[in-house]
Amino acid sequence: MPLLPHGEGEAEGRVLRGLRLAVDLSIVILLVEVVGALFSRSLALTADAVHDLPDLLAFGVSWGALRGTERGVTAEATYGSHRLEVVASLANAGLILGSGLVFGYLGGRTILVGGSFAGPVNAVWLLAAAVPTLVLRAVNLGVLGRIPGRVRDLNLRSVVVHLASDVVITGALLVAGGILLLRPGFHWVDDAAALAIAVVLVAESLPLFRDAWDVLGERIPRGILVGDVVKTALSVPGVAEVHDVHVWSLCPTLVCMTAHVSVRNMSVEEWGAVAATLRGRMESEYGILHAVFEVEAAPSPPRGPLDA
Repeated sequence: MPLLPHGEGEAEGRVLRGLRLAVDLSIVILLVEVVGALFSRSLALTADAVHDLPDLLAFGVSWGALRGTERGVTAEATYGSHRLEVVASLANAGLILGSGLVFGYLGGRTILVGGSFAGPVNAVWLLAAAVPTLVLRAVNLGVLGRIPGRVRDLNLRSVVVHLASDVVITGALLVAGGILLLRPGFHWVDDAAALAIAVVLVAESLPLFRDAWDVLGERIPRGILVGDVVKTALSVPGVAEVHDVHVWSLCPTLVCMTAHVSVRNMSVEEWGAVAATLRGRMESEYGILHAVFEVEAAPSPPRGPLDA
């Protein structure tokens, strides 16, 4: 597997293996929940089982997007294929939002109309599906959650957020199953759990849309201020002025910047050392992995009468 430039290949192997695990475990979870939904007649479990299909597609798209970046730089794509990761995140967010809206409608409608979704809920089957689902999702989240934060791109963060909300959803299933086991006549509990699941799905989709829009709109990454970047650059010995500063992201693992830097009279070798220091400070303090500086000569101070 070729390494990608600018440091974003640092944990690519772990990310791809983690996403592949997410796909494999999601297939098992889907089978478990389909059987459980069939025999339990639970709307909440049905919602989660159907939600597993977007999960599978989302994880697969995420895995494919990262595989696509392996091409790296080509003559046609001089920055590689990093925007595929943002597209994958948008697809993920859309699938989550769509699932939430559909089952929010079904859960709310069933509560208002009364009765149950498909007959009395069998709490034993509901719990029999929810318990192994919780274990598998916790394993999945643990593997992806241990990947260092610095290399969690927007695409991977969308998957981690997705898995974290799935764990919460499974908790809601367990609560509903426990109540129905003790109070079989409380059919509304299952509908309420389905409605709660829908709310979680809608809520988790919104930050993903926002973050993807930030990248596509070429906004400065959250947590970075241009003023701070300029102050850091000015603190490097030899730098007199910094202007025309631009900071943006191709994807959250590849933050880029350009700037015009005025330097005092120095040799090419000295400027090379200053530029290397600037790039090192930008990477270590702000995570900017691709920084380009255009050097300019600092204006000479005006000469007074005593300088003649």
